[in-house]
Amino acid sequence: MEIWTDKEVYHPNESVQLYIWIKVNDVPELPDIEGARLVIELKQPFGTYITLSTKRDVSLRKGAEWEGMLLTLPITGEPFRNLGEYVVHAELFSRNDELYAEAFTKFIIKSIFGRKPRSRTLIVTSRRTELTEPFVSKLAVWLEAAFATDVRIIYQEGIYQSYRSGLYKDFDVLIYYGVDYQQPPPPGLITDIFEGEGITEKKVIWIGYHIEKVNAYIQRLYGLSYADFTSDVEPVNLLYADTGTDYKLFAADRIFVEVINPELVKVRAEVDEQPIIVSAKHTYYSEGGECFYYVGFHPTAYLVPLGAHLVFTDILNEVYGIERGKIALVRLEDVNAFTDPETLLSVTSYLKSEGIPFTLGLIPVYRDGKGTEIRLSQSRQFRMLIKMALLDGGELVLHGASHQYDGQTALDFEFWDEKNGVPVDGRAYAEQRVNEALREIELSGLHPYLAGWETPHYPGSYRDTYSAASKEAYNVFEKYFDLLYENPHWGFDLSLLPYIVEVENAVYVPTNLGYVRQGHEAEDVRRILWETQLLSSLQYGALASFFYHPGLGVEPLRELIQGLKAQGWTFKPVSALVTAPVEP
Repeated sequence: MEIWTDKEVYHPNESVQLYIWIKVNDVPELPDIEGARLVIELKQPFGTYITLSTKRDVSLRKGAEWEGMLLTLPITGEPFRNLGEYVVHAELFSRNDELYAEAFTKFIIKSIFGRKPRSRTLIVTSRRTELTEPFVSKLAVWLEAAFATDVRIIYQEGIYQSYRSGLYKDFDVLIYYGVDYQQPPPPGLITDIFEGEGITEKKVIWIGYHIEKVNAYIQRLYGLSYADFTSDVEPVNLLYADTGTDYKLFAADRIFVEVINPELVKVRAEVDEQPIIVSAKHTYYSEGGECFYYVGFHPTAYLVPLGAHLVFTDILNEVYGIERGKIALVRLEDVNAFTDPETLLSVTSYLKSEGIPFTLGLIPVYRDGKGTEIRLSQSRQFRMLIKMALLDGGELVLHGASHQYDGQTALDFEFWDEKNGVPVDGRAYAEQRVNEALREIELSGLHPYLAGWETPHYPGSYRDTYSAASKEAYNVFEKYFDLLYENPHWGFDLSLLPYIVEVENAVYVPTNLGYVRQGHEAEDVRRILWETQLLSSLQYGALASFFYHPGLGVEPLRELIQGLKAQGWTFKPVSALVTAPVEP
C-alpha cells in the first residue's frame, strides 16, 4: 500500500488531494480480504495523530489492484490551522484488528508571505478562535511579511494541538498573545517563559491580558509589576518614550505596569505617564540585554493609519535585529504618450538638481478605446521623452501595458472589467499583456532601466488606490517581476505598515503616503509632511513612499522634497529595496 498527495507544498485555502495504491497478494492459500477497516490519520506540526477518516467493510479480492483519489482535504480551520509539516498515516486492518499494511506520506502547509526567513517565531494564544481571530493571524502575517521570520501558532490547549513544555527551544522569539480574557496561558508556557533553560537567550513578548497572573515572576526576575487595568472607548495619546512622539491609541482595554527596578526595566511607551510598553533585562542575566517585552494593549486591533501600532512594530524591529533606515521614494505616475514633455522634464530636471532618484510609472501603449493606438517602440518622440527623463536619474516600472481594458489609457483599469465589476479572467490574458509591455521596453532599448511592475489602478481617497486584478493575474506579475511597486492587496491591514512586504516570489513596495491630488495640492503636501514626521520618529526606520502626477508641476513637489529632506529622509531608487534587502 502507498499513499501520496498531489503536491508537496500547499498554501492556506487550497485543498490537499490524497491518493492511494493498494495491491492484494494473489497467494492461492490466502483468503480474500473482507470486512477490513482503512484508517487515515494525520499528525500536525505540534500535535499527535488524529483520525481523519475510517472506511469500514473494505473488501478486496486476491490479486486485486486499485489506485485512485482517497480524500480531498480543504486547508481551512481545524485540523489545518497551523503551518508546517503534516504526516499522513494510512493503516489497513483485518476484521480482527490485525494490521495488513500501512503507509506514510508528508506535505507542508506554507504561508504565501516571506521569502527568506532568518528566524523562527512561536505564537501561543487561546483555543477560542472566535476571540483570537483575526488578531493573532494578522500578527503572524505581519511578522512573516515584514520581519523575515517563520511563524508557528499554537492555539494553547485546543482539541488537536496543545503547548508542550520545552517547545520554545526550537524558536528564537516566543510570543504569548493574551487576547482572551477568560482563558489564561497554559502552565507549561508560564514555566518555560520564566524558568526555561536558555530562555534569556531568546526574546519573549507578552501581549495583552493575564500579566497579573505572573506578577511574582516579573517582580522577581524582571523588576516590574502589574499596576492597573482600564477600559475606555475614548482614544488617547500613546507617548513613544524612545522618541518623544505621540501616536493615537484606540484600543479600549489598556493594561499598565510599574517599574520596580529601573536598572532592569526600560519604559518604551506611556499613556498618561503610566507605562504600557516596557522591555526588561533578566535579574540574573542582565548582561544579555533586554529579553522580555510587555505590551499592554492589543496592537493588531482598533487600527488606524499612523496609530499606536507603529510603536509596537518599531520595537519589533529591535526584537528581530532589523535596521531599516528612513527611506523616501518618489514615483512619477501615469507617464504615457500624451504626457506633456515640458512639464515632465521640468519635474525630472528639478529632481536631478536635488539629487533625488525617482521612478517613472510608465504606460508603454496608449489606447483611447476608439481605435487610436500609440506605441513606445513606434513613436520616436515618446521614446526620446522617456530616455531624456530617465537620464535625470530615474528608473521605470511598467504600469501595465496600456492601463486600459476597453476605455482610455490611465482612465481605465486593465485587468478589471469595470462595467461588470469582475476581474478579467484568465492567466493567458495577463501573460499576453505583460509580454506586450515587456516587448515594448525591449524594442525601445529601455530594459536596463526596468525595475518592476505596477498594476493599473484607480485612485480612491488621497491615500488608497484600488489595484484590481485576479489571483491568477498576480501570479503572472510575480512570475515576471521581483518587485511590485504597489500597496499589498491581501488585507490583514498590511497597508498600515510602513515597510516593504515580502511574498514567496516577490517584494511589494507600497505607496503608503498616497498621492497629491489635483486641486488639493497644498492640503495633501501638508498631510504628507505631517505623516512623514510621525514616521520619522520611529527609531528603527520606515518607508515614506508617495506618487506624484507630473502634470501638477514642480512647486508642490519642491515643497514635499524640501520638507522630507529637513526631516532627515534618505531618497533611494525603488530597485535598491530588492537588490540590497534589509539584513538583521
